[in-house]
Amino acid sequence: MASELNLRLLPKISLKIWILFMFGFAIYLRSSAQFCERRYVNGQWISKGDCGGPGRMSEMQKELQRRIKDEKRKKCTASKGWTVFQRRINGDVDFYRDWDDYVGGFGDCNRDLWLGLETLHQLTKGGDMKLEIKMTSRDGEGWVAKYSNLSIGPGSDNYRLHASGFSGNATFDALVRSNGRQFSTKDADHDGESPYNCAYLREGGWWYGSKHDKCGNSNLNGNFSKTDEEVGGIWWTGDTNGGGGPDKRHFLRFSEMRLRKRA
Repeated sequence: MASELNLRLLPKISLKIWILFMFGFAIYLRSSAQFCERRYVNGQWISKGDCGGPGRMSEMQKELQRRIKDEKRKKCTASKGWTVFQRRINGDVDFYRDWDDYVGGFGDCNRDLWLGLETLHQLTKGGDMKLEIKMTSRDGEGWVAKYSNLSIGPGSDNYRLHASGFSGNATFDALVRSNGRQFSTKDADHDGESPYNCAYLREGGWWYGSKHDKCGNSNLNGNFSKTDEEVGGIWWTGDTNGGGGPDKRHFLRFSEMRLRKRA
């Protein structure tokens, strides 16, 4: 009688054991699998777990990143179709950053901002954009530099700058030595003159010229607090004596770069 009872209970006991086994096995697989989570917090991508770098992001994560960038671009679009992609106001945001930060963007649309190189490429690859740069010196003088044509190359070409059609009251085209240059950061030297790295020397990320050209005539993403002629600072070179060439660095307390489609 007892043996017959045990035989009746066996299928039920076996089923419970099987369910418990599968539940435990599922927990094991989840704990042993590679875990990666990326969140966009305060203008930066924060990784949790083993994400293995940008190259190993899932398609879902890439799509999320694209949507966040697109939403941020919309928030940075001002009146009359202008999209602000660079701004320096008070130095609260550190601009001496690595390559990935400059590609993805950082900061806030209402304060210090860098919208991101990849976003700039996507916005300008159609070849129908113009650029406007507003600046205020530490002495209170204001200038505007305008360019009727702006395009930023793809990541495969390190986001090379193409800007032409200069006008405005900035007295000198201080992008002249940046035009045609690839973007450089402290960990990605593309200024074409090794072993020098102008991003390291100028403490920023920019389309730097060669060291022979003193790394170019502008440094809008430099160290906000510095005003040293040889190191860092945010500045734009002007032609103060009307000689047709750069003769003075104007250190700035404000800069804003924005773009929109040509009319």
